[in-house]
Amino acid sequence: MGLKVYDLPAGGLEDGAVATPSKDITFTWTYDQEELAKTEPLPKDIELIKKTEPDASEEEILVLAKQKRYRKTKTQEFRKQYNEYEAESKLEELPDTNIFSPKFNPQTVPPEFERQGGMAITMRPQAAVHMMKVEIPLEAIDELNEHIDTDLIVNAEDFSDKLVGQINRNEKSAQLNFPIDDEVGKAFSTVLQKLASTYMSNVTKEDYDAKVNDAWTVHSYEGDYNPLHDHGTETPIGLSCILYLKVPEQIANLPNPAEDFEGLNSSSGVVDGFTYFTWGTNGMRDVNMLRPITEEYVKPEVGTLIMFPSWLRHSVNPFFGDGERRTFSANINIMKKVINDNEETDNVQV
Repeated sequence: MGLKVYDLPAGGLEDGAVATPSKDITFTWTYDQEELAKTEPLPKDIELIKKTEPDASEEEILVLAKQKRYRKTKTQEFRKQYNEYEAESKLEELPDTNIFSPKFNPQTVPPEFERQGGMAITMRPQAAVHMMKVEIPLEAIDELNEHIDTDLIVNAEDFSDKLVGQINRNEKSAQLNFPIDDEVGKAFSTVLQKLASTYMSNVTKEDYDAKVNDAWTVHSYEGDYNPLHDHGTETPIGLSCILYLKVPEQIANLPNPAEDFEGLNSSSGVVDGFTYFTWGTNGMRDVNMLRPITEEYVKPEVGTLIMFPSWLRHSVNPFFGDGERRTFSANINIMKKVINDNEETDNVQV
């Protein structure tokens, strides 16, 4: 099966994100004044600017709100363009003016500093957690679902005694063992182990071996949910993964918070059925004080696999309405590759 693998930093789970070598860069938006003049800010843009710039005049608030909406709109346009080129396997032809292009090269020193002979300013973001997003071909997803429907569900082996999921609201609600010793299990375990080795290579720049420890499927229906938890492996270093196999229509129709997050106010329901990740304790007040964001909502999309450190705490929100939300999960042991005196490779738990 063909795979597209992305090694992403924290907060980089949006569609079309591209991993690039860490560099010191400053990205300054250049506004097309004609387009900016036609941009209409939303009421929430204006309210946000009023809160963040309490001393700004009405005219200044309007300008800043226009710029905010301009940046948001342009980012969505760039992402849409990226997805179109990616779908046609033409990413190498993506214009380098697109901010998601691997060839995009923002200026390290803003022009105004060059002209004034002033200070050169660079920003260095610090990654807190590494996540990897993998797009599994839908043909492979269909094969996995068929295997689950015809073999696993028919010969259901309950796995709920090993899991914290509150999956019990429907007669079809279930948490089932996914055998890794049959033909399908062995084949998919091989794929996961290669992905885990790729993850470790990108994060540590060293070679590791990986071995799937256990795997299961979760069949959620209206009202089912998974409380905040983490995973465990037999080795000190471990990875876990979530693969979305089925997503109800009402969840699929929700906006992606990585692209357009309207917030949770007014009982919006915009993260019903979403996966929530958290790697810290910072809240909105902390973020307003320039401390980093330490949480993220991930919209489930069929064929998307997320791989992450097993210690990373996460949960699943309930959803409402018809349909099954089906996921596959696994825990993966990680072993360091060591070359002995005979130049043979051994696995060492680290």
